[in-house]
Amino acid sequence: MNEDLKQQWRDAAADEGFELFGAVAAEKLNEVPFPPHRCLETPEDFLPGARSVIVLGMHIWDPLQNAVVTTVVPDGAIPFDDVPGSQYYNMYYEITEARAHHVAEAIRDAGFKTVVTHFVHAKVAAHLAGLGWIGKQTLVITPELGPHVRWCCIVTDAVVPYDEPFEEDLCGDCTLCIDSCSVGAIAPGYSQGVEPGEKVDFWKCIVPQEMLAEPSQGWIKHAPHYTERGSQECLICLDACPIGREEHERRARLYSTKPQS
Repeated sequence: MNEDLKQQWRDAAADEGFELFGAVAAEKLNEVPFPPHRCLETPEDFLPGARSVIVLGMHIWDPLQNAVVTTVVPDGAIPFDDVPGSQYYNMYYEITEARAHHVAEAIRDAGFKTVVTHFVHAKVAAHLAGLGWIGKQTLVITPELGPHVRWCCIVTDAVVPYDEPFEEDLCGDCTLCIDSCSVGAIAPGYSQGVEPGEKVDFWKCIVPQEMLAEPSQGWIKHAPHYTERGSQECLICLDACPIGREEHERRARLYSTKPQS
């Protein structure tokens, strides 16, 4: 497949608000070890015959875009779609998936199969597609916007010209994300070379607590709440990262300015 078609899909993604776009071979993600408790699957699991994963990144500039609403079953099971009686609404999932489906239409119009998903280890996919560095808090750090980007993937049977992995170490000696964690969930050091699931303690981290019937005191104290079960994802380690902060805040001010009447 030539670069012209890939550029057409990149343009379609930009029209939907995805300014970051990359591609990685599906077989690379099939080989990546996945951490437990994340409901992650390989591209082949989502689409038999998958050849490529298109990675889309969107700048998330308003805290409300990180809103989460959950209901849980009495036994405290994690409320994904396969748990009867539970519901899980994550605002940036809803936004990015809805817009990614529009991009997928362009790929299907070219004669290819597609599946839109967050659950193919999107962060690793973004790194392998050359879009950012996996930071010490395991978020993808992009050069311009730091970790203020959310990701969605399109699995397809199209063979796309692939991008090279991102190799620049954007973290250096910085430990702000580790030091900032109010519950001490992030292990010291780099994410690279650490066994999946060992860098961040899943059951100590505030973010997964939103999916439990009886969340921790850390979630109650540190996750901003809109309602009893509606909250903002914990952003402490994300906000601590200095990379891209100036551009992120500049855009947030620009986008939040009230239009003149």
